[in-house]
Amino acid sequence: MRLLLPTFIVVLCLCGGALHAADLSDQEHNTARKLYLVRCAKCHKLYDPAGYSDSEWASWMVKMNKKAHLNSDQAKLLARYLDSVRTERKADGKKTAYSP
Repeated sequence: MRLLLPTFIVVLCLCGGALHAADLSDQEHNTARKLYLVRCAKCHKLYDPAGYSDSEWASWMVKMNKKAHLNSDQAKLLARYLDSVRTERKADGKKTAYSP
């Protein structure tokens, strides 16, 4: 049961993120980017979010949110940010080098 709630939240954020990703304010964008750089890069290199299928990415988000000790608001914001990155990178055809 403990795993179902975080999984549901991430899937909900990823599915709904496409509708709201463009709605990130400058402050939200900067906060989410900082979270990504500080919390994610703390333990591993930064992977290109567009290099994964939706289901693969959702699965990784569940695992990594727990390891990064993100609260639910941080997890939602990071999911929206990364969904916008994924959408932009996929639209671009990943032609440009990935840089958060």
